[in-house]
Amino acid sequence: MTKRRVLIIDSQEQDLQNLKQILEDAGYRVAVALNGEEGLRLAQDLFPEVVLLAIQSPYLNGLQILQSLKRRGTTRNLPVLILLEKFDEQYVAQGLQMGAADYLLKTASQDFLLRRVGVLARLRQQEREEREVISRYKEFFEGEQQGLFLSSREGRFLDVNQNLVKLLGYKDKDELLEIDIKNDLYFDPQDRQRFQEIIESQGYVDNFRLNFKRKDGTKITMLLNGQVVRDESGAIIGYEGYNIDITEQSEAEKPLERHGKEQRFLGRFLRQLVPRLLPSAGDFFSLMKMTELIAERYEKVERLGLGSFGEVWKVRDIEREGRAPCYVAKIPTSKKFNDRFRKEASICRKLENHPNAIKVIDVVEEGGRVVLIQEFVEGPSLRELLEGSLEEKEKETILLQLVDIVAHAHKNRIVHRDIKPQNVIVRRDGIVKLLDYGVAKELKDKDVSSTMVGSRPFMAPEQIMGESQIASDVWALGVVMYAVYTNYLPFYHDNEKILMDLILTLEPKPPRKIEPDIPVELEEIILKCLKKDPKERFADASILKGVILKTFPQFG
Repeated sequence: MTKRRVLIIDSQEQDLQNLKQILEDAGYRVAVALNGEEGLRLAQDLFPEVVLLAIQSPYLNGLQILQSLKRRGTTRNLPVLILLEKFDEQYVAQGLQMGAADYLLKTASQDFLLRRVGVLARLRQQEREEREVISRYKEFFEGEQQGLFLSSREGRFLDVNQNLVKLLGYKDKDELLEIDIKNDLYFDPQDRQRFQEIIESQGYVDNFRLNFKRKDGTKITMLLNGQVVRDESGAIIGYEGYNIDITEQSEAEKPLERHGKEQRFLGRFLRQLVPRLLPSAGDFFSLMKMTELIAERYEKVERLGLGSFGEVWKVRDIEREGRAPCYVAKIPTSKKFNDRFRKEASICRKLENHPNAIKVIDVVEEGGRVVLIQEFVEGPSLRELLEGSLEEKEKETILLQLVDIVAHAHKNRIVHRDIKPQNVIVRRDGIVKLLDYGVAKELKDKDVSSTMVGSRPFMAPEQIMGESQIASDVWALGVVMYAVYTNYLPFYHDNEKILMDLILTLEPKPPRKIEPDIPVELEEIILKCLKKDPKERFADASILKGVILKTFPQFG
């Protein structure tokens, strides 16, 4: 067990050493200061459980030190026990009024001193633990990606997070806290009673589907997982619930066996702190998570990303038997992007017979927005792999698969326009998947797309000028190859304008000047991909792949 720390501030050295010895013999870690400046510094640096301050000590302005301690944010809450040479009502009253926790005469017995210090130290330790749990609760509550709420048995919200406010269409937290849960939240008021009867009779609910309503009255289908919380006597004191990704669990596991550290934390919070934080909670309160279902079928599990056009979620298909598979849901931020998402689905379906392409599982509508459901690919991105070290054969295998899927796209007259290491995922079995066809373009009768899209460090000169074409993907492949073999980008600057100028005007440093072991022939291939004039590059990824394999027959 960590020893409690005490700070003594006293200008009388003999008194200070006597106190230090008593406290150290009792098991405390003791720091000492003979003047106010040193005392304030140690209080701020060491953050002790208790400060003993001799306010009547000569050459020490004790009340001024106390005032300084209570004015500083870092030391304001430290318990200060003021020590007196002799009792003085005015000193004591002034000290307590300024924030001292207690007072003690220096002539008091050793046992009395240790009792006073022990009580203050224990209170301080309990306060720290409580503050830590409250901090963890707030971090968990507002950091949760799903809708989260505390509620009373009587049907009132006690606390809600901002995600739930947004999900249910209310303008702010205060407005949502005022609603009657039974009548204003449930689409069918009888569902609330049905939910309570089931969870209390069997002790838990697993993937319990309920229809709620937003503020405007529209239906929203949600999924609840939860269990009852009991006190030491076995009486139900509330419910706690959160969704679990069961893809990593065996089918034999019961719902109550799926919870880990989060369950223990929430249980402790429910039992100990809710009554103190929210006295209006009464004897029964629930901490529950509400998860929106997309098209009444796909459960939101975890948000993977948020961009200009939409957000990306890991979702679970609750209608599949056995181990429910996980997918990726791409959700537009607005209905005006529906056509963009339909085009992405169309492009992915044209390419999905290739092993390195992303497969489309479903295209559904939710709230008037087109949602794209794709396969979920688990594994590190090429960017993450480049932060470590890759064997030569790993580099070749990854690059050959990447070039192959881009060649397949080019054969179908599709330009990806956003090839970069972040969009390349390597599965555990070594299969490479090229993600994110959100800005991909089907060229049809023309060879050039007149839009500037892509990620700047990987954009070809003509792409920066708003004229991307198939050869622009070849440039991006050249940048990726350059990065894989040198761990550097051929062009980079924190300032976007300067970066684009570099791409437009500067020739890349030859890779062998950075990594001399790169074969000369491979360097030539990379530099040909990075020619400023697209006509001087490989015309498409199929030709690039052919040259690589002709030059290096065992590549990959």
